[in-house]
Amino acid sequence: MKKILVLGAAGMAGHVVYTHLSETGKYDVVGTTNSNSLDGVSIKMNIFIAEEVREVIQQVRPDVVINCVGMLIKTSKSHPDQTIYGNAYFPHLLKKIANDNGAKLIHISTDCVFSGKTGGYVETSFKDATDIYGASKSLGEIIDHENLTIRTSIIGPEIKQDGEGLFHWFMNQEGRVNGFRSNYWSGVTTLELAKFIDWVLCSDNVGLIHLTNNSPISKFDLLTLFNKVFNKGIVIADEKDYICNKSFLNTNEKLDYKVPTYNMMLEEQKHFMNSHAAMYKNN
Repeated sequence: MKKILVLGAAGMAGHVVYTHLSETGKYDVVGTTNSNSLDGVSIKMNIFIAEEVREVIQQVRPDVVINCVGMLIKTSKSHPDQTIYGNAYFPHLLKKIANDNGAKLIHISTDCVFSGKTGGYVETSFKDATDIYGASKSLGEIIDHENLTIRTSIIGPEIKQDGEGLFHWFMNQEGRVNGFRSNYWSGVTTLELAKFIDWVLCSDNVGLIHLTNNSPISKFDLLTLFNKVFNKGIVIADEKDYICNKSFLNTNEKLDYKVPTYNMMLEEQKHFMNSHAAMYKNN
């Protein structure tokens, strides 16, 4: 049985990855958090202390380390120093520690490495983000022949009340919100990310993978789907618009994995949330 170490196991991506992989019964899964315990048994670890990171990996002795740690856009504006460390430097430090201890690293990256000026970005497209968040995530990508970076964009529920994600924001709205018909997205739910990681753990994929269904959707249509699947009864207006196209494409013909439609991903996410309602009791 493979031993998996999930870093950031209480975050938006991490808690779903940790929970889903644990529930498959196929892996021995250990999680780390920076402060709050996910399930009473996760390990508290400070990524800003390299020796602490090394000690945890040497203690757990994982076969695979999954890095779900990341500084978000809000933090990048208030604490650029922490953002550059966490997003740009830390993944490379983690790769060295993991590989030195016989573990493969799976790192999660973002569509924000692109500016959104053109859309249709492929794996070899020039990463033209100039803001601290996007540039730091770009520098942190691990693209080699031993490890794997999954570049995607995620939507999903959060454990904490002050989450920053689009889905968390929408689920806490009432009445009327604005959608943008000229703002395109092509990511996945956090559950779909977890399912893909489960699949990739049984493969020998390395380098860089774009995780997407190759069908860009506008933020207006995406919010409309949220509204329908989760029965929110919110009016989605389109009086304002914001032109941005960070859609990306998977051009790897050897990747034998099919990402579902947005509607299917959201229906599966809804089932996951209902099945783990206690996890989201604070929202």
